[in-house]
Amino acid sequence: MHPLRERACDEVLENPLLASPPPEPVKPRPPRERRPRQFKIPPKFELLTEDFYEKWVNHLKQLQMMRHIVDDHPPELFPDMYLKPRRLNYYAQQLEHNMRVNKDLLKKINIIQRTGGFVDCWTRPEPTNTYNKLMVKKRQRDLDTVQNQNEYFYNRLLIARSEQPTTRQFDEMWKDTKQKLILGASLPFILFKTEKIDRGVHDPAFDKPLHIFRSKVALDIRVVGGSKIGKVMIELFSDIVPRTCQLFLSLVKGDKRGYAYTGCRIFRIVPELYCRGGDVEKDNGYGCFIPEGETEPSAPENFELKHSVPGVVSMVVTPGNEVTGQFNIVFKPLSQLDGKHVVFGRIVAGPTQFLERISALGLPLGTTTSDCVVHACGCYSRRGQYRAGATNTRTFPPRRKK
Repeated sequence: MHPLRERACDEVLENPLLASPPPEPVKPRPPRERRPRQFKIPPKFELLTEDFYEKWVNHLKQLQMMRHIVDDHPPELFPDMYLKPRRLNYYAQQLEHNMRVNKDLLKKINIIQRTGGFVDCWTRPEPTNTYNKLMVKKRQRDLDTVQNQNEYFYNRLLIARSEQPTTRQFDEMWKDTKQKLILGASLPFILFKTEKIDRGVHDPAFDKPLHIFRSKVALDIRVVGGSKIGKVMIELFSDIVPRTCQLFLSLVKGDKRGYAYTGCRIFRIVPELYCRGGDVEKDNGYGCFIPEGETEPSAPENFELKHSVPGVVSMVVTPGNEVTGQFNIVFKPLSQLDGKHVVFGRIVAGPTQFLERISALGLPLGTTTSDCVVHACGCYSRRGQYRAGATNTRTFPPRRKK
């Protein structure tokens, strides 16, 4: 350094303003005050003697003055044991990778700030006035479309209604249900029997041949104002007794003159034997149905099939050899009906206790304890589609009160 500059520096350093302040005097440390130790001593009881109380107090003081023997200091840390270099290599590589990425980002940010950046916000070629007008119209159309969609959605929200029935509808439904419950409670209670009718009999004569279609009919039988007996499916033997099956199907579907099985009673039930119903003329077993276009009842077709298994359905034939349109359902094999009534079908599906329930409604003389009617009936097409039959609209003669 030049001597003159060195002298100037010495003068500056010798300036009293730059001199370091004198050290502060060391304050003497106040003496430590020793406080007498306080012990937790319980009060003396009246029953204790002075000697025993003094010994007890001394014992408590010794317990409170004792020092613990267990070492509660933290364990010594050995970095070589816990921090292994092999485990830290992965984190060191990740740190270096992050540092390189950050450096690249900083370089790019620096370039963008110095050069002003480059944003391609123009199309090639540059838009003309006509282009701008067309784009304005397109944006307006898009805006109108969105507006129309919003208005349509808003209108749907205004007219939307819940599919859940209202309280008023529930109240009306409850009134109807209440009337049905009151009507059902006023009728006599029916306790079905628990005996089971034998169904283990199989007749090979009822087996369907190959490539032959047999029509199927459904019957829903119920107690008037009471419980539901069940809905069964009947297979018709149209390949053996076609005319009888056609007569039965015409009454299931409903005649033009108002004759139909729906609404007719099961007027005769012999317990554990058979039941009879389907009188579309008088509804009491004394009527005889004459098909449309004929003047006399039809004659029985044949008696090839037998009443050999439970659930067989047969057409009633009078002693005068006339088919009345009524049908029987047997509860057990009945050979005494063979040759008297035309078997034309059998029950193939339905509740397991269907025959037992109907049998429980009968009396020994053939009368019924409650009115049992055909609530609904219908037939199935070749594709399995169900078609409900019409209701009987004929006026039945008045019945004698019980």
